[in-house]
Amino acid sequence: MASQQSTAATQDNSLPMFYTAPRPLDRVRDLDTKLSRPNGFGFARNTNAIPLLIDEFPAACVHYPIVFAAGPAPIPTAVVGLKNNENLLVNSKGEWLNGTYLPAYVRRYPFILMDDPVQQQFVLCIDEGSGLFGKQGEFPLFENGEPSAFTKNAVEFCSTLRAQGENTDQFIKALQQHDLLMQNDAQVDLGNGNKIQLSGFLVINPQKFDALPDDVVLDWRRRGWLGLIYAHFISSHRWQGLVNLLHSPT
Repeated sequence: MASQQSTAATQDNSLPMFYTAPRPLDRVRDLDTKLSRPNGFGFARNTNAIPLLIDEFPAACVHYPIVFAAGPAPIPTAVVGLKNNENLLVNSKGEWLNGTYLPAYVRRYPFILMDDPVQQQFVLCIDEGSGLFGKQGEFPLFENGEPSAFTKNAVEFCSTLRAQGENTDQFIKALQQHDLLMQNDAQVDLGNGNKIQLSGFLVINPQKFDALPDDVVLDWRRRGWLGLIYAHFISSHRWQGLVNLLHSPT
């Protein structure tokens, strides 16, 4: 019987995943810069876990196992592969599997909001390593010296995700406060006697969730968190879908 070791969710604290050289947009430097949309999702091919926001749980749970990347501040993630550096949702042409939910983290690229410690505010940044912007492109970043409508939409989208991220942080802190997250390495049967051992992720303990005090359950119901937890439980049935993709031709 063959056995392989894989980490279901890992974190790189040096740079956000996918981003190699993020920098702030500059009104002078980027005055004549244009952006082209990514030609596919090849940039997301080499990961097996995509960060999620709690607002995405209802849609994502239908397609992916939702787990929490282990760490001091666990991160909700959609598992998209069974081996390190392998996204089963992206084929050899860079196409995302049709009909499956596309996480906001992927849709945001190559933009991102990052902290500016000097100005003490968030600034819109773009990944200079993306190869998606220059003098030629579809969408100007500035028009008449001001941010273009395209850039304003990017700011709005990234700001919305930032706000949802703060709500996600509150949810995670509540799970930690009530000690609901537990280590849950998984062994996935690939068939033909082959198995993969997945590690490095947390799940919600159903027994501890069932034992929550009534006042906590009521508070979480008002916050809309109970549905998130049930979505997480439902997503645990999606591991087989990844196994099926592993055996599917690309």
